[in-house]
Amino acid sequence: MAHRLHSLAFLAGSVLLAQAPAPAPTTAGAAPTTATAPDDVAVIKATPYKPALQRDPFATPRDDRPTDAQDLLDDISVKGIMRRDGKNFAIISDSRGNVRWLPVGHRFKDGEIAAITDSAVVFHQWELNTTNRSVFRTVTKTFKREEGNR
Repeated sequence: MAHRLHSLAFLAGSVLLAQAPAPAPTTAGAAPTTATAPDDVAVIKATPYKPALQRDPFATPRDDRPTDAQDLLDDISVKGIMRRDGKNFAIISDSRGNVRWLPVGHRFKDGEIAAITDSAVVFHQWELNTTNRSVFRTVTKTFKREEGNR
């Protein structure tokens, strides 16, 4: 009985192999064709994982902006201007008493320096809770000198 089962399996396998299509003959000058088209969506391509950002997963998140970018425009005062290498810099004092000279384009938490003139500094101020930077109001701050001890 086992002999008949083996011969039956052999006979079925040979019939299936006989039905397989014969490979197409290729000419000597023709390049072999690929089985799948390059735009075939059924082809699965391996994509290696290469993370660009290496960070500690257990570290607390932090804001990458510098600490002076946390100032609000209402908390700063303009003391004057300074010219260096052909560029204008605004001399700014913040609420903590720090004095810095900043170029045009410097960003604060709710705005940025738009222009520096001989008598004032022009800021673009936007809402604090928005991401739309194209809607802003123009704030002009004139110079305020600090009175020294005499």
